[in-house]
Amino acid sequence: MVLFMKFNDILNVSGFKFRILFYKPGYTPHYAEHIIDPKDNREKLVMADPHNRFSVIIYDIAKEFIEEEIKVPGGFIPNPHTAHIAIEEIPAINVEPGDILCSDRAGRWILIDRDSHEVKWSLALDDSEWPQDILPSSDGKGVIVTDYGASGYGGFVRKVFFNGVTVWSIPIFGAAKISRVFGSTTSGIHSNSFGGNYIVVQNGVFSGIYELDEEGSIVWQCPKGVGSTNNFWLFKPHSAFRIGLAESGGNLTVVGLEAGGGIVAIDYFCRPRWGVMSTYTIYPIHYYRPSRYGLMETSHVFPTLRGTVAAVDWRGYAGSIVIELLEIPKAPLSWLLAWDLDPGPRGIWLDPPLEVLDFDFITITLVNIGENSVKWRLYASAQPILMEEYFDSIWRNISSGILNGGDTISIEVDNRVKRYAFLRLRVERGIEDVPSKVRAIVTWY
Repeated sequence: MVLFMKFNDILNVSGFKFRILFYKPGYTPHYAEHIIDPKDNREKLVMADPHNRFSVIIYDIAKEFIEEEIKVPGGFIPNPHTAHIAIEEIPAINVEPGDILCSDRAGRWILIDRDSHEVKWSLALDDSEWPQDILPSSDGKGVIVTDYGASGYGGFVRKVFFNGVTVWSIPIFGAAKISRVFGSTTSGIHSNSFGGNYIVVQNGVFSGIYELDEEGSIVWQCPKGVGSTNNFWLFKPHSAFRIGLAESGGNLTVVGLEAGGGIVAIDYFCRPRWGVMSTYTIYPIHYYRPSRYGLMETSHVFPTLRGTVAAVDWRGYAGSIVIELLEIPKAPLSWLLAWDLDPGPRGIWLDPPLEVLDFDFITITLVNIGENSVKWRLYASAQPILMEEYFDSIWRNISSGILNGGDTISIEVDNRVKRYAFLRLRVERGIEDVPSKVRAIVTWY
């Protein structure tokens, strides 16, 4: 009887090509990390199954064998949602390399001794409802924890000293997984940080990713909210991590979307650069729409030891499946250039200009949701550089008009012959002293 799909099994669904890392009927991991186990220096997948096995699963990739499965204590909360293998000692709470940090079913964050499988340290907070994730803080003074909250709402991300004293706390209903930002190279020239140490994901209908620094300040987030520019549709995100060590903020945040399944990489400005996603609606009822790429509910994304992107998706028969992405199709991606934005009395450029050289088709849909009319002008440039120090910026007006209150218009740009490198949109109030609101939706492919 075949219990596992083999490590080298490769599937291709509509151009979305992936390798199966783990699948076994009855196992429903919600989280995975790819590590070198400090216990034996072997390559392992560490998985957390909060819905069926209620356990931490340690899987030897080369042997294709589950070498350990550790049930977490408690009996009513669906956990563990994450599980982290300690790589270094933490003397303050007696952490040894190989020990496991996770949440249990009794409402605690716990440390499990790898050898005895006993709980050797735990953290319980009075206002916690559904503990999710736990990571040692970057400064070594405590832990960063998330709590999802539940029927009593609640939910938070919090820095706590090892003795249980709170350092800072941010209320976030649906606070889910945490990933650590690598930071800077020793030279200080290259970094993947946008100013923070941790990325925390909020698992809401249309919610956000937050990058936090060690003091608990939000230094970057996506989406930014109503009245802002450059936002991505995050449909029930549950995890995210930063890839790249480029200079000048040129890195990407990879996000897993539960609603219908999806894996998308967004840039510093919260614009999607590559990935696959589905749509989301509550009509006629609330349910997830599986994507055409075989994804159904992507509960986790994570980096592999090979530098590739991997994910956990609930596409398996009687189980979820852990995959490594091998090839990502060129797929349409939609985002918000302006989210119900008042252009103000002087108008506004919806910057930065859209980099469209990589895209064949771009559609910009303008919706005037205010009562005052809105003027718009779309400009294009063939130059792949916008630096007046070296080249004059030459723009051509390719579309303009006036949009009355309640009206919608779609501007379609065919860029298959790579006529344009940049597009730039300006919106203004029709009557300067009368407020209005415009929604600008970009779909590029």
